[in-house]
Amino acid sequence: MNRKKHGNYRHILLVLVLWLFWFQNVSASQMLFPFVADDWISFEGRTFLQLQQEKKQTEIKKQRNHKKSNEKSNKISNKKKVKETMAVPVKYDNEISAGDRQILYKVVSMECDTGYEGSLAVISCMLNRLESDKYPDDLMDVVREKAQFSAYYDKKTETYPYIDRKPSQECIQAVDDALAGKKRNLPSYIMYFRASSYKKLKGYKKYGQIGDNTYFYKEEDR
Repeated sequence: MNRKKHGNYRHILLVLVLWLFWFQNVSASQMLFPFVADDWISFEGRTFLQLQQEKKQTEIKKQRNHKKSNEKSNKISNKKKVKETMAVPVKYDNEISAGDRQILYKVVSMECDTGYEGSLAVISCMLNRLESDKYPDDLMDVVREKAQFSAYYDKKTETYPYIDRKPSQECIQAVDDALAGKKRNLPSYIMYFRASSYKKLKGYKKYGQIGDNTYFYKEEDR
């Protein structure tokens, strides 16, 4: 009689184990029967251990897909942001004499001549100032303004460093593209820069580094 009851109890427990696994997808058998190995009891031809591993792999795959989806969304968002904030190019070809254009080539080259993008950032910064109410309405007056572009006039040495400068073809192309209204690579509110060694500038917020210069802006200009 006792053996029969014992057998009935074991049968009931086994049913409970299967029921728990069916609804919770966990290895309840191992909790109730520690002596039964995970790979001993099978469900639809697969062991509990295999089912658990499959579930784990599914969760990992979901997490990876979610991460990729977020990264893609962030990239799209950043691209839209850049597109929206870039300064709208304006043509200034007819406002710059051949002589002044040569000066611009040399000054921009001295401020940054690490390549096309670096030179384009400098001339973009100059044009942003030209279009701002805070600076002169003439581009060359912006360049010549006191204590602004040391490549034009160095107050420490009281010299004009740009005079003997030989600009690269990339620099010339960047200046020509900006003056022709073809391209700029800075938002309209970026009007200040320092050497790349400057990570902070009191009273300004950092925009980023282009070439060997770090660009800054004032919140009020945005």
